[in-house]
Amino acid sequence: MLVDVIAFGITIASVVRRHLHSRVPALPSMAEKAPLPVKALFIDCDDCLYQNDWATAKKITTSIAAYTKTLNVSKEEAYGLYQKHGTCLKGLLVEGRIGQNGVEDFLREVHNIDYSDIKPDPPLRAELANLTAPHWVFTASTSEHANRCLDRIGLSGLPWRGIIDTRSCELETKHSRSSFEAAMRIAGVAEEEARACVFCDDSVKNIKAAKAVGWRTVLVGLYDRDTGAPISCDAADFHLASLHSLRQVLPELFG
Repeated sequence: MLVDVIAFGITIASVVRRHLHSRVPALPSMAEKAPLPVKALFIDCDDCLYQNDWATAKKITTSIAAYTKTLNVSKEEAYGLYQKHGTCLKGLLVEGRIGQNGVEDFLREVHNIDYSDIKPDPPLRAELANLTAPHWVFTASTSEHANRCLDRIGLSGLPWRGIIDTRSCELETKHSRSSFEAAMRIAGVAEEEARACVFCDDSVKNIKAAKAVGWRTVLVGLYDRDTGAPISCDAADFHLASLHSLRQVLPELFG
């Protein structure tokens, strides 16, 4: 389990600042701007707010495969669409395998799963309850799914400003710049203030996309879902085993 990494005292090794890898610390250039005060914190839902060895993700993958079978799309092809486009739904739409009139049925059916693998996390609740930065759940899934996850983890009673989901982003994924622009509009952050946004996610591709927009980034999780190999990302400002260590790298988010 990923949380075991912390339990065995490797938290320090898992909290990585990119500039620590440099042999000689670089002096800030005139053009380099200091981070703005944080105006918005965006936290991914699945495999970020909770971690359960991708048990819930696998259930959704199986549910998607059952649905796409009715569209003559195999399980392997469906997962390939997810990897390429950020969500299987986006891939189905782009490649003409489903129409707009089928979107809501897809979203409802593929999230009709058992959520018992998501367990309450009182330590995380206690930590996130101290957040003072405005914070949103930012998911490529649906708000209904995110709310069910928050209920299971025990985070639904926290002062979230809202859930930014796939509908909020007009079905675009976090591979797309437009999804981050949509999140900033919802949070009331101007595009020129992108550096005032902090983003936590378990996907290397999503972290790279967020950094390209100008956001500060936190990669969450140590291993790749498909291969089990350690992950890293040069676009991540910080790399954590789990969100339990968020205060250690960004204390300004907390009161």
